[in-house]
Amino acid sequence: MKLIKLVPALELGNKLNVDVMDLPGGPEPDLPAGLGVFPETAAGEEAGAFGTLSDDWRKRCGITLEYAPRDIRDLKDRDMDLQAMLDYYREKVYNLVRINISQDWACVSGMEEVMSIVAKHLEV
Repeated sequence: MKLIKLVPALELGNKLNVDVMDLPGGPEPDLPAGLGVFPETAAGEEAGAFGTLSDDWRKRCGITLEYAPRDIRDLKDRDMDLQAMLDYYREKVYNLVRINISQDWACVSGMEEVMSIVAKHLEV
């Protein structure tokens, strides 16, 4: 399983580009697959079972989340409330990254920032 950091790169009207960063040569934890997110320390440094991680992140790939009015309308037509739509997008982020890096991953930071940007557009 790979440790990943998500960095919102470009927020446009109907989509959000997100840079997917990994830690080359970093620890590869034996964690269960899923939408795991490590907590952040009070100072904003990433933390987890391995202590504070280094700052040697590299861009591994990028993903794009689309939330055009038609996309949101389709989700509402499926009787999704705001929380269900956020869960949908969180799972979409996980699956897009998993496809791009060809392995399971755990997010050490950035997921909440990405979800907050998406939520802002879903509430319109």
